[in-house]
Amino acid sequence: MKTETVQLDPKKKRDREHLRAFVQSCLRRAVPDDTYTYKFINDIVRNDPAFSTGTDGFAAHPKHEVKVQIASDGTVLAHVESGYSIKSKSTLDNLFSPGSQLPNMKVAHDTDRYAKEGQGWLKGWSEFNYTDYIRDVGSSIAELHEGTADEDWRQRLIEENPRLVKVKYGSMVGNQLPHFLRLSPRPEQVQRQDYDFFSQFISRRAMMPDEKYDYSKSFFESLSRLPVIDLEFEPGPTNHPYKRINVREQNTRLVFSGDQQSNTPSSGLREYGVYASPGRYRVGLLTPSQWEETLQELTPLLVKGLNSIGAPAGVTGYHYDLGDISNYTPVAHEIRSETDAVVAVVPNKGAADDFGIDDPHHELKRTLMRKGIPTQMLQKSSAQELIKQRATPNNDKFLNILSAIVAKAGGTPWQVDSLPGKTDAFMGLDVTRDSESGQHSGASASVVLADGTTFAAESTTQQGGEKFAARHVEQFVRDLVVDFAEGQEREINRVCIMRDGKVHEDIDAVREGLSELDAEIDIVGVRKRGQPRIADYNGTRFKIAYKGMAFVDTDRDEAIIHGFGKPEIRDDNPVGTPQTFKLVRHSGPTDIETLARQAYWLSEVHVGSPAKSPRLPIPIEYADKAAEYVRKEYVSPGKVIEGPAYI
Repeated sequence: MKTETVQLDPKKKRDREHLRAFVQSCLRRAVPDDTYTYKFINDIVRNDPAFSTGTDGFAAHPKHEVKVQIASDGTVLAHVESGYSIKSKSTLDNLFSPGSQLPNMKVAHDTDRYAKEGQGWLKGWSEFNYTDYIRDVGSSIAELHEGTADEDWRQRLIEENPRLVKVKYGSMVGNQLPHFLRLSPRPEQVQRQDYDFFSQFISRRAMMPDEKYDYSKSFFESLSRLPVIDLEFEPGPTNHPYKRINVREQNTRLVFSGDQQSNTPSSGLREYGVYASPGRYRVGLLTPSQWEETLQELTPLLVKGLNSIGAPAGVTGYHYDLGDISNYTPVAHEIRSETDAVVAVVPNKGAADDFGIDDPHHELKRTLMRKGIPTQMLQKSSAQELIKQRATPNNDKFLNILSAIVAKAGGTPWQVDSLPGKTDAFMGLDVTRDSESGQHSGASASVVLADGTTFAAESTTQQGGEKFAARHVEQFVRDLVVDFAEGQEREINRVCIMRDGKVHEDIDAVREGLSELDAEIDIVGVRKRGQPRIADYNGTRFKIAYKGMAFVDTDRDEAIIHGFGKPEIRDDNPVGTPQTFKLVRHSGPTDIETLARQAYWLSEVHVGSPAKSPRLPIPIEYADKAAEYVRKEYVSPGKVIEGPAYI
């Protein structure tokens, strides 16, 4: 037998990928299949539930997502993200009798009885039974199930010959056996079907750092020894190979009225007021004509609130009639042309269906945006809550609304003073996917100034996939960075392109397309999900960490950044362990530590969220919003939107 030896060097990125793939393969075989259900190590579900309620309800099973990394010195790192996976405890035949009313709910194949995975929407009872010949299918469903369904179940059901249900799979409606279907555990369905379980799930899913660590540790302790390689994992927290930095050492970089500085957006707005008011501006308050009292009570709240943060405005009330969508389209033309922003009060989500009317949210936002008027949507329950509390800027929800109004009307709620590094402009790239059509929409958002306050967005036409064409990136830089910066009389010498997720694009092609731009280019990827958590550890227990912590690995050009934590949340506030995001440097002159510092401070200037940081740098956050606006047809592809109208 001929053998061949290949030596891999973990200092090289490609070799690290080979090592990672090999360790993952071994780790997958070390997971005991009598304890867990899994195909891949990023979706491992324990067979025994952690908790459940009711006989026909749902169960929460411990779930683990494992990722393997290889440090440049060859050390193997394993990250386990622990949570819960919800499973329905009953198939549809136990929940509904033949001929009874079926809800319009999402259902999934029960893979314990049926080998073929799938999910779709329940569309009522079928006219066929299990053994009936179906012309469009060319056989009966019983015959189709041979070889894919549990044979004992199939034979039993052939004798019973139960009635089928209709299920919409994508664009096709098919017939399926209710005995092989479970309710898909969408949160709203779980809430309607089993409220006791839903309440327990909501309270327990946001695991605090100690509990999350215990879950992850117990998973590793359940593994058998890895095959092939002599390697054992040691459960425990580690910073290897990252260097810890405190980005908020200068925690008063945020600037407000009179150049006063504060360490959080909320405290700065409350104590000093906005950095720059829009000047003389007018806000429209739009409410259904049936809610006249809401209009009368909310108007003075807005006036007083805007005054108190140093951005006084005139507020004019308008009405619209709830009903058909045709009622909402003309509303935009009734708003006075000098209106700079509109606060639109709409029914709570789902309430329109209960009353047999069209939901006004989408149409009002679409028509007002197309007229060039940015909107701040406000659900009825939120408006009533603010009125009942006689809200002031000390109310977090109200402060968010006030700061968004100021920004959308052309003001600057706050700035970042002296952003680290030499970068003049930041451009975010994001591709969003419509879950219904499967179509991708491309978008770009730019923060042109290094203080994070002057920005614009532009969206492409529909994308064919997750990858931007180099010509689109070139177009974005030209339209958003060069043209927009010239309009601001700013000189651009260095641009940082932040790509949401993995950088799928050909970096050389992108750089070639930007070669005529007289500026240096940084290209980084921003990974939003599945990154290691950051927590304070005193050697015994974990606590929620302060935001602004970052861990930098210069050898691999990546950093893990903690953009949300204390002081915005307290240890006794059960909101769970905040997520982090990863920054990966692909190209450019700026070092990874400086990029990490920049990315953090860019998460501190989301003008619509002073009370709680959105965790992500705003070029990414705003790119996602801009793409969503195109997908929902609020704006047309290719249109440049100046300012934060799309947040």
